[in-house]
Amino acid sequence: MKIVTNSAEETVKLGQQLGRHLKAGDVLGLIGELGSGKTTLVKGIASGLGIKKKEDVSSPSFVLIREYSGKIPLYHFDLYRLDKIKDIAYLGVEEYLFDQGVCVIEWAEKMQMLLPDYLQVDLAVKGENKREIKFSAHAQRYETLLKKL
Repeated sequence: MKIVTNSAEETVKLGQQLGRHLKAGDVLGLIGELGSGKTTLVKGIASGLGIKKKEDVSSPSFVLIREYSGKIPLYHFDLYRLDKIKDIAYLGVEEYLFDQGVCVIEWAEKMQMLLPDYLQVDLAVKGENKREIKFSAHAQRYETLLKKL
């Protein structure tokens, strides 16, 4: 499934729609170059999950994982600074992946071999404000989720 957004606001709204359909244990792997809208999409997901201060959602580049409280917790990973799978494994990602929250992982391609079933989200810059967002389900759960979108 492929969607094009024409502004940051549209990307946030798409994230909100997605967030409303997520449930505990869901894992989303975000892939895209710098500036492709990954964190913008996460702001919308946070809002859709009922996290009140979506403006507080930011790229966790320097802390690697941020936790946000809502009706379902959101665990937001940013693996930009990590290159080795062993460094990622040392973060204790399994504790998050199999917890009762939603995991959203920026630069997910760096830990693809550690991921359980997940929804892959590829973001690409197509213009100053235009983004192409492609969803790929890596389990039946996410195929069902995409039909709801």
